Amino acid sequence: MFHNFVKDQCIVRDTLLKMKKLFAGNWAGEGFAKYPTIDDTAYTEELEFIPDEYKDAIFFRQQTWYKNDTEKNGQTVFWDTGFILLKEDKILLNSVQVGGRIETLELAGHDDNRFTFNSSAILNDPKSVRSQRVFVVAGDRFHYELNMALHGAEFQNHLKAGLKRSDFR
Repeated sequence: MFHNFVKDQCIVRDTLLKMKKLFAGNWAGEGFAKYPTIDDTAYTEELEFIPDEYKDAIFFRQQTWYKNDTEKNGQTVFWDTGFILLKEDKILLNSVQVGGRIETLELAGHDDNRFTFNSSAILNDPKSVRSQRVFVVAGDRFHYELNMALHGAEFQNHLKAGLKRSDFR
């Protein structure tokens, strides 16, 4: 039993180390947002991951801007910051968003360079029921999806983006 615990602990840490290497850096690109409760819109995005070389943690910062033919063009759509970290033998994504939403997601699975996080706690957003983030890294390309369910709207895709390694900073 002890052997399995140590083995599982090593697998989880190795997964986080892999994420540190794959995600590290600046990413920029475009995405599309849709959901029954919003007007569909394209957006531009910058995403940054900074691995901590001394701790089992990755800092991230994400910001998006409307890219459409409305008066909102160029304004902030979304702003999110937080950490991906190893805690109690789980890889967690802790997120704080510009609207006040605080969320914890847990790594539910990974295949090769695809990582799926499912929500385990959502605070300051009574309408949210469930969310999921899926990250896929292929060389200098980063693809992600945000899927979610709200009270009154079933679980479905909300955001999709394709980003490329960048040196925006």
